[in-house]
Amino acid sequence: MSLVSASTGSAAASSTRLFNALAVVLLVAMLALVIVPIGVMLASSFMAGDGAAVSRMADAIASPAILKVLLDTFIVVIASTTLALCIGATFAWINERTDANLGFAADILPLVPLLVPQIAGVTGWVTLLSPQAGFLNAALRNVLAAFGFEFDTGPINIFSYAGLICVMTLYLVPYGYLIISSALQQLNPSLEEAARISGASPFKTLRRVTLPAIKPAIMNAAIIVFIFGISLFSVPIVIGTGAGIDLLSVRIYRLLYNYPPRMEQAIALSFIMMVVVQAAVAAQVLAIRSRTHAEIAGKGQAASRVELGRWRGVAMTSVIIYLLLTAVLPLIALVIVSLQPFWVPTISIDNLNLQNFVFVLFENNLSIRALVNSIGLGIVAATLGMLLSAIFVTYARSVGTRAQAMIEALTALPATIPQTVTGVAIVVTFSGGIINLHGTLAILLLAYLLISLPQSMRSARAAVSQVGQDLVEAAKMAHASQFRIFRRIMFPLMRPGLVAGWVILFIYTSGELTASALLAGTGNPVVGIVLLDLWENGSFPQLAAIAVIMTILDMVVVGGILRFSKLRSAIS
Repeated sequence: MSLVSASTGSAAASSTRLFNALAVVLLVAMLALVIVPIGVMLASSFMAGDGAAVSRMADAIASPAILKVLLDTFIVVIASTTLALCIGATFAWINERTDANLGFAADILPLVPLLVPQIAGVTGWVTLLSPQAGFLNAALRNVLAAFGFEFDTGPINIFSYAGLICVMTLYLVPYGYLIISSALQQLNPSLEEAARISGASPFKTLRRVTLPAIKPAIMNAAIIVFIFGISLFSVPIVIGTGAGIDLLSVRIYRLLYNYPPRMEQAIALSFIMMVVVQAAVAAQVLAIRSRTHAEIAGKGQAASRVELGRWRGVAMTSVIIYLLLTAVLPLIALVIVSLQPFWVPTISIDNLNLQNFVFVLFENNLSIRALVNSIGLGIVAATLGMLLSAIFVTYARSVGTRAQAMIEALTALPATIPQTVTGVAIVVTFSGGIINLHGTLAILLLAYLLISLPQSMRSARAAVSQVGQDLVEAAKMAHASQFRIFRRIMFPLMRPGLVAGWVILFIYTSGELTASALLAGTGNPVVGIVLLDLWENGSFPQLAAIAVIMTILDMVVVGGILRFSKLRSAIS
């Protein structure tokens, strides 16, 4: 019996070592794919033998046009980041700490701007608020005309600094909301309850206790939102271009793909973007280390809800209006435009038909391939991303606390690198030489995996935290190997959290544009690039039709996955 036990234990130990080795190899490979392209990008310019490339980069940075781009970028990004943090923090507090919470809003809010491909969602806002042909502007002109106020255009002009900042804010709110909401869930509620018992009002408790206690999370959210803001491409390319406001992400794209391409200048601007972001991250780390903060509660410490009284209806209405504005209204506008032969501000039932959908689905090979590629890449990227992250967090849990913290820090590294910089680095590294992936689906899949790694790890960490360590210890006592523990215990119990992470990754990658604009080739189109081409060519009805189809496909795939997951859980 002891020989059998020893043999089983030896086999389990061997299998465990194999699992750990696999996890380490995959982890090192992912980190190499993050770091090596950045190094190659910088080395290709700064280490040029004749120094001419460096000189051209310096001249590019010093030009008045580039200085204006930098100034406009920081004005717009800082303003939208500030607004997004305020809105995200407010909604997080409403949903997590007050009696005005909407259960569905807490689940839907992070996904709202992602349900529709970004450039299509931005186009939805343009069809609503374009000065000449926007549906909402046309309705406002008719209403104001009844009161004697006549306008030829407007009265709202989305092609302005205000329009650019407001639409960017809507796309940045979810990132701040997710982080701050998570911090509020973990905050020890006794601190706030003590303040309320001592007579502090709900808003005084928020200002004097809650916000200072979650200051690290707010600072972290500020950095993440800033990084996403400075990388955001869809809003600046549509609204910024229309307003004559050139932001950094758009300028880098044009430097790479307008003729003649100017690689040195694109790398120089990417380097500036990366330095600014890393400086902000360093400042955040120093600020957090220099302060003490409130205790984070363990599981089971549920916070009592703050009663808002007469403000409860106002808070609930604000959340509902936000959901309607960010998702429903632009989507309705897209549906209307998709049914029109050409975009006009007036709606006539006689002019509505399905011809654009017929063209997109059955007559245009480019749009058909783009839809297939985007859905396929979204499924593969989400599946690989969550599988790798599940392996990483399982391995991290089995090692010491310091090693676990190091793994979490390293896998969060892509979050500190703007997506535009990642795209440029991948272009430089994998578009020639030994490994040439330019224009292939492989290079897009690589970019999607790298960009989404922090989010997939976040979802996997949340999933693994729900698995009791006692189950793992019991399996080890029974001489189960790490492979068997992962397959039979960890993965099944993590499945609900992994499915939630899969949904977020799929929705994001299937409509991704920032990296796709830099990496997609004409031979392997994706939806984001096709929508961008249609926008630049003024083919708004076809653009709207593809956006509506993509939204429906996203919902079908997500609904199918969620349904399948529930069936699997029921069978288990």
